[in-house]
Amino acid sequence: MRPSAFLLLTALTLAAPAFAAQPACRIPGMKIHWIADYCMAQLETDDEIAAGACIGDELGRAFADDCTAKLHYKRAMCERAIALRYRQGDVDGCLVDREFVGSTVRNGGVGGS
Repeated sequence: MRPSAFLLLTALTLAAPAFAAQPACRIPGMKIHWIADYCMAQLETDDEIAAGACIGDELGRAFADDCTAKLHYKRAMCERAIALRYRQGDVDGCLVDREFVGSTVRNGGVGGS
C-alpha cells in the first residue's frame, strides 16, 4: 500500500466515529442546493447563472454546520412563500413540511432527475 493511500485510509478510519455520531438532519438535501434555491427565489429566477453572485456570497456565510445552514435557508424560503401568499399557514408548519423544498433540492441539483 502506498504511503498516501495508507494515510487516507487511516484518516477515514479515525474520522468514521465522528461522522457516525452526527445526528441526522431533518432538512433534506444538500446545503449548496438550498443556497441555489434561496438565491433563485430572492431574484425570482430559475437561472442558476443569474443567481451566481448571490450563491457565491451565501457560500461565504458561516454556519455551525450544514444542517443549521439548511434550516436557515428553508426558514427564509418559508417566510417568503408565506409573505407572498404562495403558501398558507405559519413558518413552523412550513419547516416541518418535508414537501416544501425548492426544485434544486427536489431534483438533487440544477437540471437533475
